[in-house]
Amino acid sequence: MVQFYSDIPDFLIPWIRAQKMFWVATAPLSPTGHINVSPKGYEGTFNIVDRRTVWYEDLSGSGVETIAHVRENGRITIMFCAFEGAPRITRLFGRGTVHEFGTPEYESLIPVDKRQPGSRSVIMLDVYKVSSSCGYAVPLYTFKAHRLKLKELAARKEDEDISASANCHPSEAEPPRPEKGLKYYWKLKNTQSLDGLPGVLVGPDSTRRFEKREGLVIRGDKASVCISGTTKGWGLKSLGEVCNFKVLIAFSLGVGLSAAWTKFART
Repeated sequence: MVQFYSDIPDFLIPWIRAQKMFWVATAPLSPTGHINVSPKGYEGTFNIVDRRTVWYEDLSGSGVETIAHVRENGRITIMFCAFEGAPRITRLFGRGTVHEFGTPEYESLIPVDKRQPGSRSVIMLDVYKVSSSCGYAVPLYTFKAHRLKLKELAARKEDEDISASANCHPSEAEPPRPEKGLKYYWKLKNTQSLDGLPGVLVGPDSTRRFEKREGLVIRGDKASVCISGTTKGWGLKSLGEVCNFKVLIAFSLGVGLSAAWTKFART
C-alpha cells in the first residue's frame, strides 16, 4: 500500500542514503516535448539537507534534458528502488533549481576537494511530496561496483583545460577553451535540449578554472582505478590500472606456484 508524506520521513533518510543509484524524471511544458528519465549514481553525489531539501551533483554527459526542463518549469521527480533487502520504491516530488559550475551557489555547495570529475551543476529540490510503496515487482540485484569510464573521460577533458590555462598569459582574463577540453564539450553538446530549450548557460563561458587535484583515486569497478600520465591535474595514474592488491598477491602466488611445480616436474 502506497503511503504519502509532506516531507521525507526520518525512517527513509538512512535508506535513501544507502542506495547506489536513483532516477531523475523531468519533462518540458510542450505537449509534444521529450519526457526524460535519467539514471544517476556515484557515492556522495546525492545529499539530504533536511526533510524538505535535497540536491545532487550533476555530472557531464552528452545530454542536458534535466537542466533544460528544470530551467523551464522546475518540475522534477527523483525515484529510489530497493534492489536488496525489503522491497521499496520511494519518490521525491519537488520543484527544482539549477546552480551551474562557476556560480556562487555551486561553489558554496561543492568545495574543490569534494568536486567530482566532470561536475557541471547542482540540481536542488524543494520537496513538497514523498511517496513510499512496496516495489514487489522490482528484481533483486547484487551491487558490484560503480563504473569508472565517465570520471576517467571527464578527468582527461578537465586536464586539457588545466594545461591550456597554465600556458596562457597572466593578463588573459578568460582561460582558453581547447577543443578536447570539458568547457568546449559543454558548449558543443550541452547548450540545448532535444526540444531546443536552453541548457547550460554559465559553465562554458565561466572564468572559473578547473583546479588541480593531486593524489585523487577514482574508486569503482572491482577496486580503485588510478590513471597516470595525461591526467596530471587529477594526480591519477595509467588508464585501466587496477589497484587491487588482493589480485596482485594472488597473481604473484600463482606465478610462484607455477614455477615451483615446473621445477618439481623436471626433477
